[in-house]
Amino acid sequence: MVMSRISMKLAIVVALASGASAWAQKAKYTRQQDVKVEVKLSDRVKPIVAKDAKDLRQQQPELSADQVLAVEGLVGTIRAEQEQILMDLIEKTPDSEVEEKSDYYFRLGELYAKQQRYWRLAGIEAAIQADQAKTAQQKAKLKADADKGQAKAKEYLVRAVKTYKALTDNEAFRNYPKMDMALFYYGYTLQSGKYMKEARSVYDKLLKNYPSSKYVPEAHLAFADYFFEVGQLDDAEARYKMVLKFPKSSAYWYAMYKMGWIDLNKQRFQDALETFFRSPRRRRTTRSRRS
Repeated sequence: MVMSRISMKLAIVVALASGASAWAQKAKYTRQQDVKVEVKLSDRVKPIVAKDAKDLRQQQPELSADQVLAVEGLVGTIRAEQEQILMDLIEKTPDSEVEEKSDYYFRLGELYAKQQRYWRLAGIEAAIQADQAKTAQQKAKLKADADKGQAKAKEYLVRAVKTYKALTDNEAFRNYPKMDMALFYYGYTLQSGKYMKEARSVYDKLLKNYPSSKYVPEAHLAFADYFFEVGQLDDAEARYKMVLKFPKSSAYWYAMYKMGWIDLNKQRFQDALETFFRSPRRRRTTRSRRS
């Protein structure tokens, strides 16, 4: 009797479950036809449509070396105005105003040095393009631009040298806080113009008068590189060793790298191998020096 009641209840539960399942399946909504809903999107919420790669390449702006130099040329106009202001300040400021007048000289020399670098790079760029020119007309124009760049670079080199000389040769400005920097810039400017003898004379003055300057290792390096290039390996080695006394200097690893080459040229092969092994940054420092 009890079992029959349980069987009856179980049958009712199964029937109810089957009915619920059938009802659930029947209750599903099925759309008989598509309904088109038109929605207008504003420009702010419209999805971004991917463009063809070719179209993107055509629209992508390009920045050529010419454009970079053109921008620098615009800066040059501003520098010309700055030049006149500094020249007027130098003329009107008495030598007794040591700090102010020496700083005016320093700024003017730096201005000329920047202009010299700009025109030198502009001339190099034009010369490279002239070699790649496809027509005689283009080649002639670019050759003229290259000549102009070289002439302008020489002009500003002379101006920079005269300005730095007026600053560094004046004993009244001896205590100028940036005098060691001015001497280094002076020597570097001469060196960039291939006036090596004059540059070494300025570096000597830096080493003699300002032995604690942070530019001392760079000055020794200038001598070392010169001696290395002319084949005076003993003198170059001595100077590179002076640079190696300043391990925190940016020139330290480059000097060690060049010491390896001196060892190699002197057939000290084991020393060369050990030196190259100790200078893991030689490639990066070489690239930075060349740039």
